Amino acid sequence: MKLIDNWKQAWKLKSVQVGAVSAFFYALILFADQFVGIWNLIPQDVKNMVPEQWKEVVGCFVGVAMVLARLKKQPELHDVNQFVTITAGHSNADPGAVSGKYKEAELVRQFRNAVAHYLVAAGLSYKTDGAGTINLPLTNAIALAKGASIAIEFHMNASANSQANGIETIALPKDKVLAQKLSKAVADVFGSRLRGQNGWIDQSKSARGKLGFVNAGGLIVELGFISNEAELTAFHSKYWSAAKAVAQVIIEHEKALK
Repeated sequence: MKLIDNWKQAWKLKSVQVGAVSAFFYALILFADQFVGIWNLIPQDVKNMVPEQWKEVVGCFVGVAMVLARLKKQPELHDVNQFVTITAGHSNADPGAVSGKYKEAELVRQFRNAVAHYLVAAGLSYKTDGAGTINLPLTNAIALAKGASIAIEFHMNASANSQANGIETIALPKDKVLAQKLSKAVADVFGSRLRGQNGWIDQSKSARGKLGFVNAGGLIVELGFISNEAELTAFHSKYWSAAKAVAQVIIEHEKALK
């Protein structure tokens, strides 16, 4: 095979540039699921090493991959017309509770991403308040909760008492059973106890008062106490397994609506 003259400068040709871009997006479409899965597996400490000037580009890249992954036909739940909402508590501007170097907003963002990974694998349609390191404010989460068949936001509790522990889900009475299933899924993996009524905290009896996300029809899952060293350790070592268990509860809930 004979190459064209000045082939080393071929990258300057519009036809080559268009072809390269087309090949890139074709590969992204083919391997969107795998890319999202790999991204979610990367430790947060490694993601934080991405240069500031590249973070927006990487965030957009991940977002496009997630959209393409959702658009690809998935057989398991292709006939389910509902969509679910999963969001991470607090935001990039609001860290939530802090324990040493760990911030609630960052931990629950990791959990949200892990749940999203399993929902993508199941072919379940969902909406979220961000991808990768993005965690949008509460107003976005509340907007996403409206119209969803199920809306779940992840948080972590905190207390001045370092021994305070347990898993709970705050919800309206109509979602009591679902709240209990979600709490049990997390508690079984983390080896934690259930707070409230077998994991359910009635919104009207919550010490936090009226919560906007719950009032919009959502459920808030408290994934343990960030202030409890044992529960924080369990979270770090088992959150992928807990996310898989939570995703399974969501999948079964959606199948029941068919």
